[in-house]
Amino acid sequence: MKMQNCIVAAVQFEPKILNVHENLATARTLTFEAAAKGAAVVVLPELCISGYALRNQKEASECSQTRAGYQTEAFVPIAKQNNCHIVLGYVELCEGKLYNSAAVIGPSGLVANYQKHNLWANDFLWAEASENVNPIVLTRAGRLGALICRDVENNYRKSYKFYNENFQFYRKGSIDTIALLTNWSGDYGHPDNSWVDLAEQTCSNVIVSNRVGKERDLSFKGGSCVVTRSKKVYTNGSSFINEAVVGGIIEL
Repeated sequence: MKMQNCIVAAVQFEPKILNVHENLATARTLTFEAAAKGAAVVVLPELCISGYALRNQKEASECSQTRAGYQTEAFVPIAKQNNCHIVLGYVELCEGKLYNSAAVIGPSGLVANYQKHNLWANDFLWAEASENVNPIVLTRAGRLGALICRDVENNYRKSYKFYNENFQFYRKGSIDTIALLTNWSGDYGHPDNSWVDLAEQTCSNVIVSNRVGKERDLSFKGGSCVVTRSKKVYTNGSSFINEAVVGGIIEL
């Protein structure tokens, strides 16, 4: 059977801490560019609307929204016009708690939501660790899932109330494409071995969106890329630290 090819894209830029409206404007501009070039799925960085280095719940709440709020609604016209799905990171307010979350917006609006399970660094200052199961969305890039940064480990933390060492977010063959929203800081090999391991472990395509720039005491390297299920890597390289869109062709 002939394999079907599909274009996808990762967006990277430098969100400004607590500057929701400027971040939204930048994110929408780059998303429109990616979608207009034919990307079936466009992935933006973790917490790209708020910035990452939030110091407390007060700061996080100032940037937060419910799932179907103005931040996610801002991307619906792009998804509808270009028949694509957009995955973006934001601070979610849900039942009085704050989460490091990712929304999936399709042509019909918000279609799925993911919450980070394995918190890291500043997350512990304000975010709840999720107990929810990660959904799967049908897209032009096949069955789409999402993971947020440290969730690249593809398993639940040991404190998870339903923890089972054999239970993974996505098992091999259960998913076609994974959106990996990250704020990877410091030096690392490129592409990071955990990104390639995820593609190999799940036999899926992985779209990695990593932010760039400096924020308070943290630095982020960028290097966004697309890793296909056959481990072909589309990227502009390890020194790729500019605001830009990275496209790749995946096989379904």
